Amino acid sequence: MGILEGLNPERNIEPCKVGRIVLNLETTDADILTEAIENPKWTARALSKALTERGVAISRDTLDTHMRKACRCSKTL
Repeated sequence: MGILEGLNPERNIEPCKVGRIVLNLETTDADILTEAIENPKWTARALSKALTERGVAISRDTLDTHMRKACRCSKTL
């Protein structure tokens, strides 16, 4: 085995806006938001509206991207 086998760059992917919001919420609120994001009964539009009404401004498109796991939070190599 060569000394360079397994050499890979460190991955330091900063989370998307939704991920950053979740990380900055209190634990209980972060759990509630995470459950809502994973709940198929919530649409991105409805969740965006509910969050905005509670003072957490986040767009429908940003939520939709995160909910579809198409954002930076889901990137792995």
